[in-house]
Amino acid sequence: MGASIVLFIAGTLMSSLGFIVYKFKITKIIAGYDPKTVKDPDGLAMWIGKCFMCTGIIGVIIAFFNYLFSSSRSESFSFISFMVLSMIGGIISLAGAQKFHK
Repeated sequence: MGASIVLFIAGTLMSSLGFIVYKFKITKIIAGYDPKTVKDPDGLAMWIGKCFMCTGIIGVIIAFFNYLFSSSRSESFSFISFMVLSMIGGIISLAGAQKFHK
């Protein structure tokens, strides 16, 4: 139950942050953002925002399944799967962000 709550909160925060970056084009909160090296800041904000929203949705889905199928090892599996999928999402977002650099 505790893992479900933590993952739900983390997923909701990530989705909210992604929505803010996507909707309001706030590029200053993106790690490593340098306006001199980016050719399309609005496109970068949209891409990073979508990736954050997807990662947050994955966290909420994992929390939901952890809540439905609770067992002795489900919390560990949920956290490990969220970490692995977040890392994969980070790699995808970094790879896609390269097309917005000069």
